[in-house]
Amino acid sequence: MSTITLAGDYRSALTHFAQYGLASLAEQYHPQGVTLGWSREAVPKAQITVKGADAHTIAGYLHELAKKLSEPESWVMRDVIYGLGKDEKKFSPFSPRIRVIDTKKYPTGWRKHQKARHNNLDGLTANHDILNLRWISGLGEAAYWRFDRKDNRPDHGASRWEMKTRNKGEEFVQHRLRSMCVELTSWSAEKILSGLLGESLNDSLGKNKSDSRTSTGFATPQPTDVALVFAALLGISVFPVIHQVHQLSVTPGAWPSDSLHPQKMVLPIATEHMTPARLRTILRNRAYTQAIEKVCDPESEKYKSTAENVFDTAGSAEWFKARGIQAVVRFSIKLAGSDSAPERQVQVGKSVLL
Repeated sequence: MSTITLAGDYRSALTHFAQYGLASLAEQYHPQGVTLGWSREAVPKAQITVKGADAHTIAGYLHELAKKLSEPESWVMRDVIYGLGKDEKKFSPFSPRIRVIDTKKYPTGWRKHQKARHNNLDGLTANHDILNLRWISGLGEAAYWRFDRKDNRPDHGASRWEMKTRNKGEEFVQHRLRSMCVELTSWSAEKILSGLLGESLNDSLGKNKSDSRTSTGFATPQPTDVALVFAALLGISVFPVIHQVHQLSVTPGAWPSDSLHPQKMVLPIATEHMTPARLRTILRNRAYTQAIEKVCDPESEKYKSTAENVFDTAGSAEWFKARGIQAVVRFSIKLAGSDSAPERQVQVGKSVLL
């Protein structure tokens, strides 16, 4: 059994998501042998424990995933051409935020989009690739069914944790995830591991610039290790988007849940290690939703951080504590950029004890 302690600490959303992603990846290879939790120290650090694999092996799994997703037939490499002539655009059908498809001019556009998605989804299902299916589910999808008056709003079906800035029409898969996968195929397992552990920082995509956006919203603009961010993006897989016909799709952990640009992110922090399956259960539980509403309410600062005050019922607090969760971390989300290309940036988190 080996324990991996990741870069950063509980105050970093990037660290939380990287922990989720790596634990989910390791679970694919060791279904009964993976747990995740936080160290018992003044500033808790994210840990993953794996039976039957060391840290170097886990880094190798991440390298293999990037290599697999860089293959021509993978869902990450899939593109679709939309429109004709001067209207022609190419983007990934798996990017949850894309340009509106003009169904008046091109009535078969959405069917073409869905067919491309289903072709890859069917292949992943046939291969029992649960991790990638969860990842796609966590990203959400362009909502062909959502309208604001007469205007289609495809972004209403996207995860709030897909935070790629859409400058000049860029989209998540084609202009961020794909380039990360291709980049990491040239890295050694040692280089990947060094970044995951915080021993080095290799921001080859952002060229180590002070305003690098490699972190993809999980941190403020700064140089960020590509491997660590790739693991964090994989962590989106534990947050399944819940689609709704008449409202915005719901992203677990986001507050307010009905806002396109949430103000807060709330994540649990456990001192006792748990399995990835238990984590997924917690993130979908009503007690978690109650915790988010309470700790994000503007009036909550007036209360003491007791179980009775943080939760609507004592039963919810006990449910959390029975699963080794003694606190949640509340992150503010800064909305930067412009009206045409808004940019979400998760700030440093603050713990709220239960």
